[in-house]
Amino acid sequence: MSFPKLMAIISTTILGLIGIGFGAPFASAEGPEVSIPPILPVRGEKIASVKIGETREFWVSLPDGYSDSGESFPVLYLMDGDMNFNSGLIGGVRYAALMGKMPEFIIVGIKNTDRAKDVFPEEVTYNDGSKGGGRADRYLDFIRDELMPYIDRTYRTGNYRVLYGTSNTGFTTVYALFRSPDLANAYIAASATLSIPSFRAKRDEWIRGFTGGRRRLVAVMGENDLPTVLSQNGALKEAIDTQAPPDLTGRFLVIEKGGHVPADALPAAMKVLFEGWKIDQSLNEGHFGEIRARAESRLEKFGVPGKLPLDKK
Repeated sequence: MSFPKLMAIISTTILGLIGIGFGAPFASAEGPEVSIPPILPVRGEKIASVKIGETREFWVSLPDGYSDSGESFPVLYLMDGDMNFNSGLIGGVRYAALMGKMPEFIIVGIKNTDRAKDVFPEEVTYNDGSKGGGRADRYLDFIRDELMPYIDRTYRTGNYRVLYGTSNTGFTTVYALFRSPDLANAYIAASATLSIPSFRAKRDEWIRGFTGGRRRLVAVMGENDLPTVLSQNGALKEAIDTQAPPDLTGRFLVIEKGGHVPADALPAAMKVLFEGWKIDQSLNEGHFGEIRARAESRLEKFGVPGKLPLDKK
């Protein structure tokens, strides 16, 4: 069986965050004037992987205020870092956190070496006759057993992780949910290509027998996405809705007028993942107890602890 060779088409301003600073206040359509802190530089690092037998590069973007606090932060891991670790996607996530719609994250972008090998567990033949796949299991072991422990040792990380993939690595994200559910708490797959024979054969069995604990999948695609992407993701949605145990939940988001891997797929999916996170009430004496209870409930509801909102008097 042959497959189209897909690459996510996204702006690739990889290190566009370095050296950029604002500091000036601006007026938001969603709230009062706020002050944007300077954006921290991106850190480029390498790790020698035993699991896949090569050195892998990755980039790290730290939250605003990381250096000035002792806080721990959840971590967002971006596969296809060459394309996905860019100023647009990271800026969208940072802005949503600034507006109180989600917590701040440490963001890690994993650079590709041989993407075609890493995305699928089995070897596949593309329409042009070339082959790919075959080492997704080793690639996921590298992320879970080598990269993530390094990030945890090096940075102040919390106990919550999100894995994000696009197109073929969107498949890798969905596959990881069932193959290695302890890798992350939430999985976001943008325009996932789910036509891999072994996955289609085992999908329902994996869903019914899922024992990976409380896990969430957000599948996002464009309204004008590839027909196979729309149909296969729709089938996955139906299977999870009808067969999954209570701990496994799925949200499926279609971006209006979007194509394959919509440009705003990640920020949109993160907002869905943290729907209800924002507390709009002002922090004052009359509402303090209620707001504190809502902030403290975030850990149980979302898996991430939340802080009290700033006083808006």
